[in-house]
Amino acid sequence: MSHRTVVLSSFDDFLAGECAPEGRAEEKKDRDERLARFPYAVMLQVSFPEMDFADRWCWQRFGPRDGECIQPGSEYPVCPIKERHSHSGTWTSHWFAKTDYNFGFNEWYFAESSAREQFLASVSEINWGENFPKKSAQQGGTDNSGASPLRV
Repeated sequence: MSHRTVVLSSFDDFLAGECAPEGRAEEKKDRDERLARFPYAVMLQVSFPEMDFADRWCWQRFGPRDGECIQPGSEYPVCPIKERHSHSGTWTSHWFAKTDYNFGFNEWYFAESSAREQFLASVSEINWGENFPKKSAQQGGTDNSGASPLRV
C-alpha cells in the first residue's frame, strides 16, 4: 500500500486559488495553446511522486510525453535517455503551481478523448508509488496524511 493525496480538480480551481489576477490572462493564453494541440484535459492536485507515477502510467499506455523530456528527474523514470532531448507524442502535461510542500496543480492533456477517459478512469489508482510504501501502524507508520518525506 502507498500514500495517496491526489485530488481531481479543474483549471477554474487553480485560477480561483493559486493564480494571481495579473497572471490569469497569460495562464489562459498558454493553456489555450496546449489545448489547440491536445484538446482533452484533466487537472489534478498531486504530490510530485503522484505526478511522476501518473506520467509513467501515461508513457506505458500512450507512449512518450510530447515536448521536452522531464524523465531524468522523475521518481519513476521510463525514458532511458539522460541527456536533454524532446519527444513527439499524443499527450503532454503542465505543472501550474505549488500549493504546499511538493504538492500542487498539474494538468494532463491528450490528443484523443479515449486517452483522457482512460486516464480519468485511472485517477483512483494514482498514488505515491512503490518508492514510498505506507507503513502500517505496527511498523511505526502514520496515517495516509502525506507526512512521509518527499524528494526535494
